[in-house]
Amino acid sequence: MTREIVFPFFDWLGHSVVGETIRSSAMLIAITQIIHLLWLTMLAGTVLMVDMALLGFGIRRVPASRIAAELAPWTAGGLVVMLISGPLILSSESRKCYDSSFFWIKMAVLVAAVVFHFTVYRLVTRSEPPVGPVRASLVACVSLALWIGVALAGKMIGIYGDDLRKEGTPAEFVHSGPDAPHGEARKSVIPGAAPLARKL
Repeated sequence: MTREIVFPFFDWLGHSVVGETIRSSAMLIAITQIIHLLWLTMLAGTVLMVDMALLGFGIRRVPASRIAAELAPWTAGGLVVMLISGPLILSSESRKCYDSSFFWIKMAVLVAAVVFHFTVYRLVTRSEPPVGPVRASLVACVSLALWIGVALAGKMIGIYGDDLRKEGTPAEFVHSGPDAPHGEARKSVIPGAAPLARKL
């Protein structure tokens, strides 16, 4: 599936009431990003504690299964808040995210991280008796790599917001507003290889 297939959704999201409301308020932008980052830290911190236990570090006298069970509500809470605040941030900068290759990388790694966390990772952390150290270490390393990948890709969206593809099919982003002459709709071309000249 190419990126252009989902372009109508990004167009609709960027022009939605929620997106335009957040985008028009610096305070709302700051609040949504702060909430997103705080709960991302909560998620990453709890996962890191369990991963360190699987690797044999941290609180060695407490089994990893117990640590995972006690931190599970906080991990789930962090993920839920992220999945709520993330689309809100996306609605305020849908055009930037659509054009950013790192956004799509982040989404792919995030899906992989969530699936891994609730399948293999959960089985290993809840295993009684505990799995062997080699398997536990391998699962911990994969978990760390996935969540670090999510965080790094998210950071790269802000640093490198361009489309890294060499070729692509142009898509039109229709924008109407005070900057459009006489309220007429204005079309901006979203090229496959060049950065956008104008943000929402």
